[in-house]
Amino acid sequence: MKIKPEFLYHGSQYIVETLVPRQAIDSTEIGSKLGIYACEHWEQVIRFALPIRWYPDDPTGIRSWSFTNEDKLLIEHGSINPYGTGYIYKISSKHFEKIDNWQWLSTTEAPVIDSTEIKVQDYWHLIEFSKEALHANKLLYPSSKLYMNK
Repeated sequence: MKIKPEFLYHGSQYIVETLVPRQAIDSTEIGSKLGIYACEHWEQVIRFALPIRWYPDDPTGIRSWSFTNEDKLLIEHGSINPYGTGYIYKISSKHFEKIDNWQWLSTTEAPVIDSTEIKVQDYWHLIEFSKEALHANKLLYPSSKLYMNK
Protein backbone atom coordinates (compact mmCIF):
# COMPACT_ATOMS: atom_id res chain seq x y z
CA MET A 1 0.00 0.00 0.00
CA LYS A 2 1.37 3.39 -1.01
CA ILE A 3 1.88 5.96 1.74
CA LYS A 4 0.19 9.34 1.39
CA PRO A 5 2.77 11.96 0.35
CA GLU A 6 3.43 14.85 2.72
CA PHE A 7 2.96 17.44 -0.03
CA LEU A 8 0.91 17.79 -3.20
CA TYR A 9 0.98 20.26 -6.12
CA HIS A 10 -1.70 22.42 -7.70
CA GLY A 11 -1.45 24.45 -10.93
CA SER A 12 -3.19 27.80 -11.36
CA GLN A 13 -3.07 30.88 -13.55
CA TYR A 14 -3.76 33.05 -10.50
CA ILE A 15 -1.52 34.30 -7.67
CA VAL A 16 -2.94 33.20 -4.30
CA GLU A 17 -1.78 32.61 -0.74
CA THR A 18 -4.50 30.08 0.10
CA LEU A 19 -6.27 27.69 -2.26
CA VAL A 20 -10.04 27.71 -1.82
CA PRO A 21 -12.37 24.89 -2.95
CA ARG A 22 -14.14 25.75 -6.20
CA GLN A 23 -16.65 23.98 -8.41
CA ALA A 24 -14.73 22.19 -11.16
CA ILE A 25 -16.27 21.78 -14.61
CA ASP A 26 -15.26 18.71 -16.54
CA SER A 27 -16.82 16.10 -18.80
CA THR A 28 -16.39 13.44 -16.09
CA GLU A 29 -18.08 13.08 -12.70
CA ILE A 30 -14.78 12.71 -10.88
CA GLY A 31 -13.42 15.85 -12.55
CA SER A 32 -16.48 17.96 -11.72
CA LYS A 33 -16.44 18.06 -7.94
CA LEU A 34 -16.39 20.99 -5.54
CA GLY A 35 -12.90 21.16 -4.09
CA ILE A 36 -9.21 21.64 -4.71
CA TYR A 37 -7.56 19.20 -7.10
CA ALA A 38 -3.89 18.37 -6.66
CA CYS A 39 -1.29 15.83 -7.81
CA GLU A 40 1.73 14.12 -6.30
CA HIS A 41 4.18 15.33 -8.92
CA TRP A 42 5.00 18.90 -9.94
CA GLU A 43 5.09 17.97 -13.64
CA GLN A 44 1.48 16.71 -13.56
CA VAL A 45 0.06 20.17 -12.85
CA ILE A 46 2.02 22.24 -15.38
CA ARG A 47 -0.81 22.13 -17.92
CA PHE A 48 -3.29 23.40 -15.31
CA ALA A 49 -1.03 26.36 -14.52
CA LEU A 50 -0.95 27.59 -18.12
CA PRO A 51 -3.22 30.66 -18.48
CA ILE A 52 -5.77 29.69 -21.12
CA ARG A 53 -8.17 32.59 -21.75
CA TRP A 54 -11.60 32.81 -23.33
CA TYR A 55 -11.74 33.98 -26.94
CA PRO A 56 -13.02 36.53 -27.36
CA ASP A 57 -12.24 37.59 -23.79
CA ASP A 58 -15.77 38.79 -23.03
CA PRO A 59 -19.13 37.19 -22.05
CA THR A 60 -19.49 35.63 -25.53
CA GLY A 61 -16.09 33.95 -25.33
CA ILE A 62 -15.41 30.22 -25.34
CA ARG A 63 -12.64 28.30 -23.58
CA SER A 64 -12.19 24.55 -23.83
CA TRP A 65 -9.20 22.25 -23.76
CA SER A 66 -8.33 18.59 -23.37
CA PHE A 67 -5.31 16.30 -23.31
CA THR A 68 -4.07 14.50 -26.42
CA ASN A 69 -2.96 10.87 -26.51
CA GLU A 70 0.60 12.20 -26.26
CA ASP A 71 -0.37 13.99 -23.00
CA LYS A 72 -0.15 17.41 -24.60
CA LEU A 73 -2.57 20.22 -23.87
CA LEU A 74 -4.92 20.75 -26.83
CA ILE A 75 -6.52 24.18 -26.78
CA GLU A 76 -9.77 23.68 -28.68
CA HIS A 77 -11.29 27.13 -28.06
CA GLY A 78 -9.55 30.06 -26.44
CA SER A 79 -6.15 31.67 -26.43
CA ILE A 80 -2.92 31.67 -24.47
CA ASN A 81 -0.38 34.45 -24.23
CA PRO A 82 2.95 32.99 -25.41
CA TYR A 83 4.69 35.31 -22.94
CA GLY A 84 2.28 34.69 -20.06
CA THR A 85 2.92 33.04 -16.72
CA GLY A 86 1.27 30.49 -14.45
CA TYR A 87 1.88 29.23 -10.94
CA ILE A 88 2.51 25.89 -9.30
CA TYR A 89 1.69 25.63 -5.63
CA LYS A 90 3.09 23.22 -3.06
CA ILE A 91 0.49 22.39 -0.41
CA SER A 92 0.06 20.00 2.50
CA SER A 93 -1.74 16.76 1.69
CA LYS A 94 -3.37 16.74 5.15
CA HIS A 95 -7.01 17.16 4.02
CA PHE A 96 -6.72 15.47 0.63
CA GLU A 97 -8.11 12.10 -0.44
CA LYS A 98 -6.96 10.22 -3.53
CA ILE A 99 -9.81 10.10 -6.07
CA ASP A 100 -8.18 8.31 -9.02
CA ASN A 101 -4.77 7.07 -10.14
CA TRP A 102 -3.27 10.59 -10.26
CA GLN A 103 -5.57 13.17 -8.63
CA TRP A 104 -6.25 14.11 -5.02
CA LEU A 105 -9.19 16.21 -3.80
CA SER A 106 -9.85 18.35 -0.72
CA THR A 107 -12.94 20.32 0.26
CA THR A 108 -10.90 22.28 2.84
CA GLU A 109 -8.86 25.43 2.19
CA ALA A 110 -5.14 24.77 1.66
CA PRO A 111 -2.53 27.40 2.56
CA VAL A 112 0.27 27.66 0.00
CA ILE A 113 3.60 26.44 1.37
CA ASP A 114 5.65 27.40 -1.68
CA SER A 115 4.95 28.74 -5.16
CA THR A 116 6.81 28.64 -8.45
CA GLU A 117 6.10 30.93 -11.38
CA ILE A 118 6.33 29.21 -14.76
CA LYS A 119 6.57 30.82 -18.19
CA VAL A 120 4.29 29.67 -21.01
CA GLN A 121 7.14 29.83 -23.54
CA ASP A 122 9.11 27.24 -21.51
CA TYR A 123 6.26 24.75 -21.96
CA TRP A 124 5.20 25.72 -25.50
CA HIS A 125 6.20 22.23 -26.69
CA LEU A 126 3.35 20.81 -24.53
CA ILE A 127 0.68 22.94 -26.25
CA GLU A 128 -1.28 22.11 -29.38
CA PHE A 129 -4.08 24.14 -30.96
CA SER A 130 -7.21 23.39 -32.92
CA LYS A 131 -7.32 25.27 -36.21
CA GLU A 132 -9.73 27.83 -34.69
CA ALA A 133 -7.66 28.36 -31.52
CA LEU A 134 -4.42 28.74 -33.49
CA HIS A 135 -6.07 31.37 -35.68
CA ALA A 136 -7.33 33.27 -32.61
CA ASN A 137 -3.92 33.11 -30.95
CA LYS A 138 -2.14 34.40 -34.03
CA LEU A 139 -4.59 37.32 -34.21
CA LEU A 140 -3.95 38.21 -30.57
CA TYR A 141 -0.19 37.62 -30.52
CA PRO A 142 1.00 38.05 -34.12
CA SER A 143 4.62 38.88 -33.27
CA SER A 144 5.35 35.59 -31.50
CA LYS A 145 7.96 33.46 -33.22
CA LEU A 146 6.77 30.43 -31.20
CA TYR A 147 4.10 29.60 -33.82
CA MET A 148 6.67 28.49 -36.39
CA ASN A 149 6.29 24.82 -35.42
CA LYS A 150 2.53 24.91 -34.82
